[in-house]
Amino acid sequence: MAIAYAGPTAAEARPAGVHRTAWSAYGPLKLATAYLVGTYLVFLFFGQSAQVPDLTVLTGYVLAGVAALALGYALNVRRRVVHRPAPAEGRGGYPRVLITICATYYLAFGLFLLSVRGFPTPRALLDAFTNPGDSYFERIRSTTESMPAAVHLFTLTSVFYAMLIPLAVLWWRNMGWLLRLYVLAGLVVYGTYYLSVGTLKGLGDMLIFWGASYLAVRSRRPVARRAARKRRSGLLIALLVGLLFAGYMSFNQSDRLRHSEATSLFPPNPAVAAVVGDELASGISATVFYPTHGYLGLAYNLQSPFQWTYGLGGAKAVTELYEDLTGDDSPARDRYTARTEMLTGWPDGMYWSTIYPWLASDLTYLGALVFMAVVGWFLAKFWREVRQGRTLSLMLLAQLALLIAFVPANNQIGQQAFSLIGFASLALLSFLDRLYRQPSEPEERAPTRRPARPAAPQLV
Repeated sequence: MAIAYAGPTAAEARPAGVHRTAWSAYGPLKLATAYLVGTYLVFLFFGQSAQVPDLTVLTGYVLAGVAALALGYALNVRRRVVHRPAPAEGRGGYPRVLITICATYYLAFGLFLLSVRGFPTPRALLDAFTNPGDSYFERIRSTTESMPAAVHLFTLTSVFYAMLIPLAVLWWRNMGWLLRLYVLAGLVVYGTYYLSVGTLKGLGDMLIFWGASYLAVRSRRPVARRAARKRRSGLLIALLVGLLFAGYMSFNQSDRLRHSEATSLFPPNPAVAAVVGDELASGISATVFYPTHGYLGLAYNLQSPFQWTYGLGGAKAVTELYEDLTGDDSPARDRYTARTEMLTGWPDGMYWSTIYPWLASDLTYLGALVFMAVVGWFLAKFWREVRQGRTLSLMLLAQLALLIAFVPANNQIGQQAFSLIGFASLALLSFLDRLYRQPSEPEERAPTRRPARPAAPQLV
């Protein structure tokens, strides 16, 4: 069977005055590696590394996890497949109805959550923003109250939550101003709930979805020399948004510490305190603790013996569903994090232990490394397919970005039914899309040796 010519080389296909994009085939891997290694280095130099029972074992396993991710990624990149060019975004229509439905989901879910807690007045919302500790602990006290049954409808349709931000980033240029305002209204209302309860979890997830989608979509567009400055400006804006989020997170943490009278647990760095004051410096210390303390939990969990949870312990949402259906709580008791709490006192559910003990409860620690290699494989696959114009791969890429961002914490996608159903729904849609793909669109392997270039057309 003849295989179609894969096209000219990148240098030949790139028109004059166009740069090669900095986001090459290995762009996501570089970011993920820098993040995972960086958080571990912060833990080593500024965290609780002195309390680690066996620092050699912990360091070796953390680096093995990063290496497994890189190995899976590289194996996929080295596959020789035909690279189809991405379709121009300005041609044809765009999924206006789907974007509208997703924005309506955000708007309705945000209003529902606000109604359960009581719609805040503008004054109350400002107080919650400036005193997040009070709002946070008030929400903790009210978690014993059951949610209305309508929440299950939003949980079962959470795929719309996973779709909106990637779709909005991809088609923003094509959307009319009314639809843009509607999308922003949905995001603002949903984000307002998290501000009103003094937590940044939902806002952080949306920021991760936006960042991953933005970088992926920007990588699809050729970078003209005259547009290079504009792209750098966009990246600077993204960096500024991240810094503002981190700054407010430090303030949020410091206010929680003040409210709980736990400031002494996070002594401020003297140099930092001299600039921003003791209270905010303690918040910065807590902010550093927040994304890195899971490595200490991992160190404790690595000391615990293995006990298989039969595929029910790696995802908290699955464990809770199984317990609700059967009344059997053994998977929750037997997973690594729960047994490590019994052995060491490291609190399961209150403190993190990274993603690895969760995965190892079902797969063993060696199997968890294989899982990370599979994540790397699909990260490279989705990144390549996004650059070829596949929208479902963009949505799944954003989900993997969330998973990797929470590797130092837990199995984030499996923590709640809301996120697990959203991810599983996207994966099912992607599978069905591949299954029923038109015969004219197979993903063919490229030849191991490039065929001769066709003769240039003759002018007559």
